[in-house]
Amino acid sequence: MNLQKSLLCCVVLVVTMHATAQNVSSPYSILGIGDIENNDFGRYSASGSASVSRRESNFYNFSNPASLTVMPYKAINLDFGFRGRVSKFNLPGTDTLTHPTKDFIVKRVTLAFKVTPKIAFAFGLKPFSSSNYKYVTSSALNDGNTDLVKYADGSGGLYQSYFSLAKSFGKHISIGGTASWLFGSMQNTTEYYNSLIDLDVIRTQDKFYNAAGIQGGLQYYSLAGKNWQHTIGLTASAFTKLKGQNTATYTEGGTVIKTPDPVDISFKLPVSVSAGYSIASSGGLSLHLQGSYSKWPTQNLYYQNSYTKDAYSLNAGMEYSNNIKAGNYNIEKFYLGWGVKMEQSYMVVNGERLNDYAVTFGGGKNLSPFLSASASVEAGKRGSAALGQIKENYVQFNIGFTLKDIWYGTKKFGRYH
Repeated sequence: MNLQKSLLCCVVLVVTMHATAQNVSSPYSILGIGDIENNDFGRYSASGSASVSRRESNFYNFSNPASLTVMPYKAINLDFGFRGRVSKFNLPGTDTLTHPTKDFIVKRVTLAFKVTPKIAFAFGLKPFSSSNYKYVTSSALNDGNTDLVKYADGSGGLYQSYFSLAKSFGKHISIGGTASWLFGSMQNTTEYYNSLIDLDVIRTQDKFYNAAGIQGGLQYYSLAGKNWQHTIGLTASAFTKLKGQNTATYTEGGTVIKTPDPVDISFKLPVSVSAGYSIASSGGLSLHLQGSYSKWPTQNLYYQNSYTKDAYSLNAGMEYSNNIKAGNYNIEKFYLGWGVKMEQSYMVVNGERLNDYAVTFGGGKNLSPFLSASASVEAGKRGSAALGQIKENYVQFNIGFTLKDIWYGTKKFGRYH
């Protein structure tokens, strides 16, 4: 396998799929900037996405850049993950579930490289938020006898391009940082229709956003080879205000009838902190705990009694790793993981918090010295019918692959030969 020669083709293919395959269905993504993508889509999704304190050399850990230093010297990894989801919705005041919605999408692509015995870097692309919804409503016109039907269709989201750099200090501490750039757009098409008065007007809106962000990460870990190994992980992140423009076009019968001037828009993002703890035995069993908190500025979401508010999440998981000895090294044959998670959304909808509860399980295997694979399933529910919310029952599966190689550079520079 020659990863150096095929790397560019893989990156172009995955990024192209990532940019065009979005098809996520979520009724709540009409608000704010849509659904925030907080989950892991690789190995750690099996153990409840409790990943801030995780350090596995063959699997990329986006949640904490300090984990990059665990990679072997001169190693180069190309990591990408896929997500599929099947959801059914229970509307307020009804007992039946809607027909299932489905999607399958590439969720992340990352290239990581250990350039010196103590320094590693990574860069890549992943979704930051996603929006996709359809709904139909009606309202009475002034005469009280005629209804105006409104069809709304929305899609789009924000992407996060990032560059991470990490360095180890001594035998127990690694520190890392990630610089990010958020960009993207959200589209909304609303059709106003009434056949009695010959009304059929379509409004098309596009909201364009961009912002910058930074994250710092730290990991403290005991030495490998002991009966028990402990790891503590900490991260903090902040973003500038999302800024952009909202453009609109009104058409009737295929003819543009009005194009208002673009309007400047903005949306404030949170300051977030996470802390995690992992303990692993020499027999391969490990436990992982994580808590996260996001301080959101209060801002209106343009729905009755709905606004942004501080959010938090709790994650816990266990994992069993089957390892064999090869000389002085441990080689992982496979792993199995399971976990639970609870996440509180940044959105208050109609005066009530929106909560997400899920259980997870999965596993992975080193298929060859050059390829690792992982898969997991997450089953959960979001929203509560008792609170007048749309309740979502979902099953989500994640599939990840990591291509691995050692960089054999030129003899002239010496470092990679």
